[in-house]
Amino acid sequence: MTTVAILGAGNGGFAAAAHLSTLGHSPQMYNRSESTITAVKREGGIAYSGVLGGGRDEGEQGSDGESDSENEGFASVPIVTTDLSTALEGADLVMVCLPANALGPLAEQLAEHVDETPILLNPGGTGGALAVRQALRKAGCSDLPPVAQTNTLTYICRKRSDEHVHVTSLVENVRCGAVPSAERDRVVEAVRELYPSIKPVPDVLHAGLCNVNAVLHAPGVVLSAAWIEHTEGDFRFYYDAGTPAVASVMADIDEERLAVAEALGLDVEPFPSMFADIGSTTEAAGESGSFLRMLRESEPNKSIKAPSSTDHRYFHEDFPFGLVPMSALGRHAGVETPVMDSLITLADSITGTDFRATGWTAADLGLGDGATERDHV
Repeated sequence: MTTVAILGAGNGGFAAAAHLSTLGHSPQMYNRSESTITAVKREGGIAYSGVLGGGRDEGEQGSDGESDSENEGFASVPIVTTDLSTALEGADLVMVCLPANALGPLAEQLAEHVDETPILLNPGGTGGALAVRQALRKAGCSDLPPVAQTNTLTYICRKRSDEHVHVTSLVENVRCGAVPSAERDRVVEAVRELYPSIKPVPDVLHAGLCNVNAVLHAPGVVLSAAWIEHTEGDFRFYYDAGTPAVASVMADIDEERLAVAEALGLDVEPFPSMFADIGSTTEAAGESGSFLRMLRESEPNKSIKAPSSTDHRYFHEDFPFGLVPMSALGRHAGVETPVMDSLITLADSITGTDFRATGWTAADLGLGDGATERDHV
């Protein structure tokens, strides 16, 4: 049994707490806001439905993209608290399930409490593990803990109420890297105790450059912005907006992503192949290399609706902590990223936000003076 401090009580935090409890682990949930966890504290745990506690036949989904045949149950969560030190006490692993824009402030809080206990960012955006280590260092933490990150959340899920989570899918073959390199194997193996299908990658930048949402969301929300505003998101984001134009921009982004990875000495696979490997499209679509086919044959995502407005995490998370640091890595490696840069500029204009100012820079990732965080450890 692993004791896991789960920091964050959003969709991912709820899913992780319920799932790990059903596997016999001991989740200790922290959330800054009391109101978010009041119902869980009152009930002593989280009600769940979907694939937890069992499975479903491949492709068996309802019109809303969720499974027709649900497993239902209740997962005990022994500690639910707004006190960070209580959640961390006795933890074998600290799992952070928070939006990327919350990682910096959380690191400042963690600096007073961290020891050698590994931290897992689930997920970590583009370079989140490096950004967290830098934030811990700036907050005065001299003995930095190892930090791992995944390239995407290990669940497709949503909260149905303040005490209930529905999990549509347990994502397979999620990429996971850790820093420092000397601790990588130990930390990744600890993560695999919870998620056996985790696919270790040799570097946290490798995991970061496999950021699924940065490639998957950015072209669609920019090219569909008028449609989003006109319909308030009343269309299928990945399917109806999965047009040849969107697919073409995705393909161009992926070429730039792969070029950045190659310049950094990282062997990162093309996006359609990775998307199929995590179970989000068909194997044949992944092998074809076609982004249009990849989107059209993405059964788990097919019925998911678009954002209801442009004031959405697809803009406020996937640009500043997805594409912006990818572009920054490109500049650091001497690789031009004109399509990424154009999308960032358009996203700035659409939302009235300077994402380059709010997002992770090369310095935030510890990439300065010709060295990287990887070189320092």
